Amino acid sequence: MPRPPIFQGLVGGLAFFIGYAIGHGGLVLWRYLELPEVPRPWWQAANIVLALACAIAAAVYIPQAATWQDEVRARMSMPPAEPANLLLVILIAGVVAVLLMLIGRLLIVGFRAASAIVYRWVPRRIAALLGAVVFAVLLVTLVNGTLVSATISAIDRAQALTDVTNPPGASVPAEETRSGGPGSQIAWQDLGRAGKRFVTEGPRGAEIEAFTGRPALEPIRVYAGLRTADSPEEQAEAALDDLIRMGAFSRSILVIATPTGTGWVDNNGIAPLEVMQGGDVATVAVQYSYLQSPLSLILEPGRSQKSAAAVFRVIYRYWKSLPEDKRPKLYLFGLSLGSLGSEDSPPIHAWLGASFDGAVWAGPPFRNRIWRAIQRDRDEKSPPWRPVFEDGSNFRVIGNGDSATESRDDWGQVRIVYIVHPSDAIVFFEESMFYRQPQWMIPPRGEDVSPLLQWFPIVTALQVGIDMMLAAAVPPGHGHNYAVADYIEAWTAVTAPHDWNDEDAEQLAMELDTEAAMHSGSW
Repeated sequence: MPRPPIFQGLVGGLAFFIGYAIGHGGLVLWRYLELPEVPRPWWQAANIVLALACAIAAAVYIPQAATWQDEVRARMSMPPAEPANLLLVILIAGVVAVLLMLIGRLLIVGFRAASAIVYRWVPRRIAALLGAVVFAVLLVTLVNGTLVSATISAIDRAQALTDVTNPPGASVPAEETRSGGPGSQIAWQDLGRAGKRFVTEGPRGAEIEAFTGRPALEPIRVYAGLRTADSPEEQAEAALDDLIRMGAFSRSILVIATPTGTGWVDNNGIAPLEVMQGGDVATVAVQYSYLQSPLSLILEPGRSQKSAAAVFRVIYRYWKSLPEDKRPKLYLFGLSLGSLGSEDSPPIHAWLGASFDGAVWAGPPFRNRIWRAIQRDRDEKSPPWRPVFEDGSNFRVIGNGDSATESRDDWGQVRIVYIVHPSDAIVFFEESMFYRQPQWMIPPRGEDVSPLLQWFPIVTALQVGIDMMLAAAVPPGHGHNYAVADYIEAWTAVTAPHDWNDEDAEQLAMELDTEAAMHSGSW
C-alpha cells in the first residue's frame, strides 16, 4: 500500500530493531552457552565489514523504496510522493529504532537485576535463566493487568463518547420505514452514531422512481444500536419488532447486514440493491462494538461472530416460520470485520433445506474461515487473489471491474459473491509471512500489486501488517476501499434483478460515486 512517511519510517525502525535484537540475542545466547568467541581483532574487523555492508545496502535500497512507493501509487491512480518524504522516513526510522533499543536496554537491566537476586541461592547460569523468566512473568502480568486494561478502558470511553454524537447531516427520519422514525420501537438516541448515519443515508422511493422510471417502494432500514438493549439477543428481538411493524417480511428481499467494528454499514453496499430492486428491500443491522475493526478484532475477539449469530438466529427463526411462498428472499451482507461475523452467522441447517439465498461479502479479513478454505481448495489454474472454487456454482470472487455473471449460469442453491482487491492487506495478511513467501506474491500477481514488491523474512510481514491500518486510505477499487460498481456487479449476480442492464449499472455507479465522494467511511 502507499504509505505516508510516518508509517514507512515506523516499518523501517521496527525492522532495524528486530535485526539488532536478533543479533544481540544471538550474542547473549552464545555467551550463555560459553562457546568460544572470535578474537577481538577479528571481531573489530568483522564489525567494520558489516557496517560497510549495511551502509551500501542502505544506499542501494532506500532510493529503491521511494521508487517502489511511487510505482504503487501510480497503480492506484495517486500522485507521486513528495521528494522530501525520503528524508522524513529516514529520520522517523532512526528515532523509532533508537527508542526501541533504549527500551530493550531497560529490559536487559531488569533481567540482570532479577538474575542477581536469584544468584544468591542458585548457580550463575541457572540464576540468569530463572531471573529472566521471573522478570518476564512480572512484566507481562503488569502490562496485561494494568497498562492494557487501562488502555482498553480509555479507548472504549473515548469511542463511547463519540458514538452518542450525531454524524454530519443526520436527522430523525420522517419515514415510518426507518428505525428512529415515527412509530419505531428503537429510539433515535439509541441508534448510535453509525446507526443514525445508516438510517439517514440511502435512496428514498421518489429518488428510485426518478432513476428507474417505474413505481418504487420506500426501502426499509432497521438498526439496533448498542444502547437499544443489554445483549445481542435482545438487540435482535428489538430489530425484529421494527421489521415486523414496518412490513419487512412482505418485501421481496430481506438483507441481514453485519456492521464493521464501529457499527458502520457501507451505504455503497446496500443502496445499489435498493435501487435495482425498486425499493422492495428491507435491511437490518445490529451494532456490536464502538471500536474500529482492527481494534475490535484484537481487543474483542469473537464479538462480531457472537452478535451476528444471535441476529441471524432470531430473524431466521421468524422468517422460517412464514409460508415459503409468502416470505422474502434472505441475503447476508458484510464488509471487513462485518464479513467475518456474517460468514459465521448461519448454522449448518441454514445452508440446507430452508436455506438463506445468498450473500455479498467484501474485504473478508484473513481470519475468515470460509474465505480461507476457498483460497486453500481453489481450482489449480486460478490464482489465490482471484480463486475459482468448485467451478463457481456457489461461491464466486470478483475484484475491481470483474464480472460475476460471466461465469456458468447454473448457480447452486445459495449464491455467494466475495469482493476482493489483490492489494487489500486486511484480506491477504498471513502469520506465516514472517518465515514463508505467501502464494499471492508468486507471479502472476494481482493487477494492483507491484512487481517490485519482494519478500523478505519478517520485513514483509511488518510491511503488510502496517498496511492493514492504511488499507482504506486509497481510491475506490483498491486496498480496502470497495467501489460502488463492484457492489452493483455482486448484487446483480446474487439477486438477478428484473429489467436491469449494463447501462443502468453504469449510470447508478456514477450517481452513487458522486454521493459517496461527499462522505467518508469508518470501518
